[in-house]
Amino acid sequence: MKSISLPDWLPSLRALSGTLGGEWERERRDTLFLMAAIGLAVLPSFAHLPLWCSAGFCVLFLWRLGLVFSGNPLPGGGIRLVTATACTVGVIAQYDTLFGRDSGVSLLVLFLGLKLMEMRARRDVYVVIFLCFFLLLTGFFQSQSLLVAGLTVLAITALIAALLTVQFGAREASVRRRLGYTAVLLLQALPLAAALFLLFPRLSTPLWGLPDDAHAGRTGMSDTMTPGQISKLARDETVAFRVQFDGDAPAPSQMYWRGPTLGDYDGQTWRPVRYELTRPTAPRIDLPATGNALHYLLTLEPHGRRWLFALDVPVEVPAGQGLSTSLSPEFDALSLNPLVARTRYRAAARTDAAIGLNETRLSLQNWIQLPPGHHRRTLELAARWRQEEPDNLRLVKRALSMFRDAGFRYTLNPPLLADDVVDRFLFETRAGFCEHFAGAFVVLMRALDIPARVVTGYQGAEVNPEGGYWIVRQADAHAWAEVWLADRGWVRIDPTSAVAPQRIEQGARSVEALRDDAGLLPAFADFALARQWRLSFDAMANSWNQWVLNYDRNRQRSFLSSLGLDAADPRELLGALGIVLGLVIGAIALSTLRPRRARDPVEASYEHFCERLAQLGTPRQRDETAVRFVRRVDRLLDGDDARQAREIVAVYNRLRYDPGSSTPDRVRQFQRLVKQFRPS
Repeated sequence: MKSISLPDWLPSLRALSGTLGGEWERERRDTLFLMAAIGLAVLPSFAHLPLWCSAGFCVLFLWRLGLVFSGNPLPGGGIRLVTATACTVGVIAQYDTLFGRDSGVSLLVLFLGLKLMEMRARRDVYVVIFLCFFLLLTGFFQSQSLLVAGLTVLAITALIAALLTVQFGAREASVRRRLGYTAVLLLQALPLAAALFLLFPRLSTPLWGLPDDAHAGRTGMSDTMTPGQISKLARDETVAFRVQFDGDAPAPSQMYWRGPTLGDYDGQTWRPVRYELTRPTAPRIDLPATGNALHYLLTLEPHGRRWLFALDVPVEVPAGQGLSTSLSPEFDALSLNPLVARTRYRAAARTDAAIGLNETRLSLQNWIQLPPGHHRRTLELAARWRQEEPDNLRLVKRALSMFRDAGFRYTLNPPLLADDVVDRFLFETRAGFCEHFAGAFVVLMRALDIPARVVTGYQGAEVNPEGGYWIVRQADAHAWAEVWLADRGWVRIDPTSAVAPQRIEQGARSVEALRDDAGLLPAFADFALARQWRLSFDAMANSWNQWVLNYDRNRQRSFLSSLGLDAADPRELLGALGIVLGLVIGAIALSTLRPRRARDPVEASYEHFCERLAQLGTPRQRDETAVRFVRRVDRLLDGDDARQAREIVAVYNRLRYDPGSSTPDRVRQFQRLVKQFRPS
């Protein structure tokens, strides 16, 4: 074979061309194609791996890539053994075990990189490809989003194409041909996948259920509150839940999504109240004679806790298929079990409802207690105010006026508070986030002997006009206060609105509300086009969640019932699945049994050449030879086109009538000549 004057490794950069000769170059191209597929397969796992683990795989991957380019031999067994031991020790040091979801995936990724170092025979290639398939499955342990699904489809396509590459013999197939075969295989498998998706019995538990991993990596609202805790969520654009109202939606400033109610306070942290026996008085809810309830469907992302966020004030227990719920004495919506899967439920709310009008002094004891030895200056301020004003409502308004007029500032980066956090916040720093204002306000109210408590949840929402629903993100996390007044019951008071009303009116992403922290906002926050793209993608993700990920056991039963099948009978379900799979496989088999005549690539390219000349108004006659045809149309072509046409015909005649000249390289050369021919 004629040697190539370029450096030995440079032709390998044309890995996808499929045109360079030589067995070594063929193996090199196939290996590079496989490496690209492996990179796609590992990509979804990178976001959930420790940094050192991702870096370790990248080192192994680039090492193998360098060996492909240079042609140097693979490392010996001793080096691989030392590297494997180091990877295993690193995983044990990171997770203290080799068992479990996170440690298992980390070890799998590292060992996949190591397997690349001993990929010599076809059997090794099969092992690597099937390891990649298994790794793609583990990616759904962490996330089942539309983005992960799209990356998985791309990776599967590349892996199947790489698997087909191994099956080709001496004649190398182009990348286009490989991807064409892969597309046919995927289309044939699509009906089987749809049948299994619809009919295979659904699991009632999450995809991964080890106790140590069930709630790992969950972020969001907690059932405790300390200064700075909620402000960390203000930077998180992750979706907390989506809401679709049956009718008109309230204004975003009225959307207070109630979560945990906190009343137990130790001077630093707020926690839910723990009742020793039973609550003395069950709170009552009073609804005005006029007014309508707001009905909505809420899709809650998994957070690993029992809280079901509900629009304040919930007047019905949230209801969802397979969901056991209740309302606490504080009107918090709770699930019987932790929410480790996406959950949909219906609920109703009345923004004009009054709760707790029947509270007594005994039932309010939990909401007026303060830890001894704390907040000396706050207690002194409260004592002066109480002497000057006996009316509770006026004292509430006076406290709000203090927040509004005394130089308080709303910020995501408040100064650190040591010792007595409330006293330092009220009398020194006067800068904080919503939890600082809510916590300090409740302490001040209790110092005034006014029952008060902290409520955490989310405030506001962003409408998605493309999907007709509202999006509540972790950045919308909020804390406010409730005070009890004798003639009004529990009343929501949001001291943040007195300091930063833009936060309530315009939402957490308001530049005015966070003007001193504008650098924390996403760089694309003010661009309408980027926002439109983001909402469009969220609409697609929501459809993916509703129609694919939320197809659970209950929805499967409803679907099968509409077909007249009893999903509770496993024999009937498996019988229906067997019949459908048999019909689908039979249809696919019949389509593959149809006789097909192999098409000569030389004749196919020549016919394409004739079709381009026919566009000039001179189609080829049935009994016309190639030479006579090109002579007839020669007068219609300019100089360069005529020369190219004559060259194509000359090469065609050699390939047709000289058996020794019809080599794969010359056939590909002829195909390129025809493809480049563009008569004007």
